[in-house]
Amino acid sequence: MRLPYLLTFALAASLAVVSPLACGSSSAGAGPSPDAGGSDTGAAPETGTGGPDSAMDAPLDSPADVDNGAPSTNYPAPHPVLPQLVNNANGKVLTSPKVYLVFYDGYTPTTVTALQDFAQKMVTSTFWPTTTSEYGVGPLAYGGTITLPATETAPDTIAQADIQTWVATQVEQGTFGTPDPEAIYTIVYPQGTTITQPNPISSLLSPLLSCEAFGGYHDNTTPPDGGIAGNYAYAVIPTCTTSVDDLTAVISHEWVEASTDPFLTSGGTFTLNGGPNAAYYSADQNHIIWDLLGGGEAGDLCEPESPAVYITPSDVGYEVQRTWSNLQAQGSHDPCAPDIAGAFFDSAPVLPETVTFSSSITGTITSQGITIPVGQSKTIEVDLFSDGDPGAPWTVTADDVLYKYYGSYGITQSLSFAWDRTQGLNGEKLHLTVTVTAASIIAGAHAFMITSSNGTRQAVWPGLVVEQ
Repeated sequence: MRLPYLLTFALAASLAVVSPLACGSSSAGAGPSPDAGGSDTGAAPETGTGGPDSAMDAPLDSPADVDNGAPSTNYPAPHPVLPQLVNNANGKVLTSPKVYLVFYDGYTPTTVTALQDFAQKMVTSTFWPTTTSEYGVGPLAYGGTITLPATETAPDTIAQADIQTWVATQVEQGTFGTPDPEAIYTIVYPQGTTITQPNPISSLLSPLLSCEAFGGYHDNTTPPDGGIAGNYAYAVIPTCTTSVDDLTAVISHEWVEASTDPFLTSGGTFTLNGGPNAAYYSADQNHIIWDLLGGGEAGDLCEPESPAVYITPSDVGYEVQRTWSNLQAQGSHDPCAPDIAGAFFDSAPVLPETVTFSSSITGTITSQGITIPVGQSKTIEVDLFSDGDPGAPWTVTADDVLYKYYGSYGITQSLSFAWDRTQGLNGEKLHLTVTVTAASIIAGAHAFMITSSNGTRQAVWPGLVVEQ
C-alpha cells in the first residue's frame, strides 16, 4: 500500500491549516511554494468547457428537496458545484519549470537510472500539459542529475527546517549549479534517512516521520545572505520502498504542486493562504473544508480518490498521480486529471448556510456549511450525480474527519450519522442526519466527509458543521 503524503490535514489546532508534510509543504504548513518567476497567471478560468454536461447546466440544488429524486439518464443530475483550486494571493507559477534530480553519492545506481529515464519521459509526455497548462505552467524541462560529493553523507535523521536551511546553502554555494529560479531541486534521500516534521496536533507530541506519516513534500527557500536573488523551489523525496513506481508517483505529485504553487513560504510562517506569494494553494472559500483532507494543492485534492488516483501513462511508463483540474470540475467530470475510463460519480451534501468560526491560528473562516448546536441534529440532502452510467449504484458512508484521522492520538468522536438509504444513482437524493454529540476542540467547528464507493473507485466530499 502506498503511504499517504500526509496522513491528514493538520487540524487539531486549526480547522484549515495544512501540515508542512503535505505533498506541498512549507516550514509550517502543507502547501508548497512561492514564486520562481514567470508571468502572473491570475485566477483560474471562471467558466467551464461548456456543452450539455457543463457545470453551468448542473446548478446548485440549494434548499433540501422533500423527495428522494429518481435515477436519471440526464448526466449529470443537479448538484452543488465542485470546488475550484484558487490563487488567492495572485502568486506566480513556474512558466518554464526545470527539474533536477539530486542524489547522495552511492544511491542505488539502477534507481538513479530509472528516475533519470522517468524525468526525460515526463518532459515529452501528455501527462504534464494535461495536469498543469490550465494554470499557466509551461513545458517541463529536465536539468539533469546532481550527485553530491562523497564528503556530503546522507543524515540518519533530519528535520524539515534543517533541510530548508541546507538547500539554501547549496544554492548559494553553487552545489546545484547556477541558481535557477525556474528550478525544482528534487532531493531523493536514501532509505536509511528519516525526515521529521513537527506534529500538527501539538508540539508536545512526537514529530511525524517520513514513510510513516508522509511520503514527500515540496517547499522553497531563500539563500541566507540574500546574495542570490529570489526564492528557490525544491522537493523532498524519502525512499520508503524499493519500488521505483512508489518514487515516481510521489515525484509527479510534487513536481505538479511545485510548479503550480512554487513559493508559498517566502513570507514567513505558514498561513491558511499559504503566504503572500502562494499561488494555487487552496480550494475556494465555499469549499475550504476540502483542504482538511490532506491539503488544498493540486495533488492533495485528488488524494481521496486513491487507488484510482494512480495511473501509468503509456508515454511515461512509470506510475504517476492524477491531480486537480478546474476545467474538469467545472464540467462535472472527474476533477482529477488525466481522466480515466468509466463514469465519474459523487455524492454532494447540500450545505445551504453560510457559517463562520474563529480561531487564533486561522482567524475568522466563513464558508458553506450547516449549524448544529451540541446535542442536536440536522438532516441534510445529499445529491447523487455522475457524468455517465457507472454500471451499478454506488454506496455512501459518512465519517467524523478528526476522529477518523486522529482517533489514535486520543481525539474522541464528536459527530454521529444516520442515513435514510446508503446506495443510489445519478439523480437520486439521499438524506443524512448529522448529530453533534460533543463540543468541538476547534472553535466550535466540525468536519465530516461523505465517501462514495463503487468497486475500487471512490470519491469524497467533505462538509463543515459549526455549533453556533
